[in-house]
Amino acid sequence: MEQILEKTYAKFWDRVGAYILDGIIVGFISFALNYLNITQFKSFLIYLPIAIIGILYKPVMEYKYGATVGKMLLNLRVIDENGSNIDFEKSLLRSLIVITPALLYIPTHYLAFQNSYILSADGFFEFSNRVAFTYPTMSLFTNLFSIVFIVDGIMMASDSVKKRSLKDRMAKTFVIKN
Repeated sequence: MEQILEKTYAKFWDRVGAYILDGIIVGFISFALNYLNITQFKSFLIYLPIAIIGILYKPVMEYKYGATVGKMLLNLRVIDENGSNIDFEKSLLRSLIVITPALLYIPTHYLAFQNSYILSADGFFEFSNRVAFTYPTMSLFTNLFSIVFIVDGIMMASDSVKKRSLKDRMAKTFVIKN
């Protein structure tokens, strides 16, 4: 624990910035690939690897490199209580808030890609609207995890020194400035 006291903890807005950068990077790539899939192929077998890569991005990057691309761009790093890089288990635990909704969407999308009404949609947005209308539980998942995400942010903002979020506390991790 002594080693952590020497570190500079990441500020709230640095962490928000890293999250936004990751969202832009991963979101753009994911959207482009899903858009292409839905407008050209309408295949669950194409959707699934896109979803899995999106799900694994954060835990793998934080385990392997100590940071996502957004964190790297802002010189942030995730460490454990001893100041070491986090293991994959801690990385998965930190990522639960982000990956759980995506995991819950996979079975829904499996059903959607089997549904002739949804597959007959004339474009990406109509397809997405039909999925949302046919499977309203997706909106419930999104709303529920939005609340958890907000609580996570509030905990981080209210921690005056270490800026630890809910996920940091669960996994016993810290985000520091390199």
